[in-house]
Amino acid sequence: MISTKKSARASIPAALAAVFLGSVGSSFAMAQEPALVKAVPPEYPRAAERRDLEGEVIVSIVVGDDGSVSSATVVSATPPGIFDTAATRAVQRWKFEPGKPATLTKKIQFKLTG
Repeated sequence: MISTKKSARASIPAALAAVFLGSVGSSFAMAQEPALVKAVPPEYPRAAERRDLEGEVIVSIVVGDDGSVSSATVVSATPPGIFDTAATRAVQRWKFEPGKPATLTKKIQFKLTG
C-alpha cells in the first residue's frame, strides 16, 4: 500500500518519508512481483485537502519488461472520483526492476495529518 499524508506544514522530504508500499492480493502473486525501484508519491488533491477528505485508491498496474508502467487503472476508490487522478498519475511515473512483464494491484492511501 502507498500512503500519502498531507499536512499544511509538511515539507517535501517529510511527505516522501510518509510513503509506504503494499500489495493487494495473494502472497503467491507477491512472490512474482518485480522489485519497485522508484515510487513517486501522489500529490494530495487540494480540493480534498480543503474539505478534510481522506481515502484510498486500488490501482491495477501493468509493468512492461523494461520496468516501466504501461498502464494504471483504478479498480476501486473510496470516496469515488476524488483521489483517482492523483493516484494514477503517480503510479504511471513508478519504475520497476526490468524483467518479466507483470500485472500488479496496489493500494494507495490518502491521509491528512496534524
